[in-house]
Amino acid sequence: MPGKSYYSILNLQEGASKAEIKKSYRKLVKKYHPDVSKDPNCHEKYIEINEAYEALLEPKPKIKRKPSTTRAQKWENYKEESRKKTAQRDAQKAKEIKRFYQSLRTGWRRGWIRVNVVFSVIICVFLVADQESNLTQRKIKITSFQNLSKFNEVTTLEGGYTLQNIHSILRSKTYVVLFESKYLKQAVYAAYKHDGKYIYHKVLFGPRGPSFYWGFPIVFAVSMLPFIFYLFFRKNNGWFVFFHYTTLIVTTPWLIYFILEHPEMIEVLKF
Repeated sequence: MPGKSYYSILNLQEGASKAEIKKSYRKLVKKYHPDVSKDPNCHEKYIEINEAYEALLEPKPKIKRKPSTTRAQKWENYKEESRKKTAQRDAQKAKEIKRFYQSLRTGWRRGWIRVNVVFSVIICVFLVADQESNLTQRKIKITSFQNLSKFNEVTTLEGGYTLQNIHSILRSKTYVVLFESKYLKQAVYAAYKHDGKYIYHKVLFGPRGPSFYWGFPIVFAVSMLPFIFYLFFRKNNGWFVFFHYTTLIVTTPWLIYFILEHPEMIEVLKF
């Protein structure tokens, strides 16, 4: 209710003093008090008089009420807040993934991958050269046939050789001719002469371990893994991570083992 109406209710001129307001208020309250007045509308007038009196003597500052938010607006606000939080989480996740890939492409890990690549290429060159070159042969003395029947193993001065197929006639022999690859010195065949012709047996294991001559495709593929990874898998994806750790965990021990078992490679490279 506007201030001007409050003065009218109290029968006052606009801008009346507090004393005049109090005087008029006491007069009207006595007149329109429900316990005294016989006016049928005295109750409503009594309320108006009190309201006008309080408003003029102690006016309260108007409180600006915020417009009420509808349910639809609340739902839109919630979705907008959710989108902002999701965008923040996605941005943080993207940063973490970028840092992870960066750690794989720098530092000692990447340096060790390069070392793997160099040695894998060297080993593969020797493997191919072994396959393409002529075998060398030399005679070695047999010292024992202790494991011949059970493991097909012939013991020589250099150690035991496990053969793929065996025949009892071998027991009568004193020497076998060992055919080896030219560069890596892998034992390929063990041969002996019988009835004027040579009988050949594949060598599966020798003093140095298994003969990789027969498993050339598998050995070549495993040895080439670091080179293939370094050359073709450059994008940041699951394959990059898979081949990175496969190279470090699988290929690295294999290359170290191969180099230790075939020091001839180092000698050739020095030459």
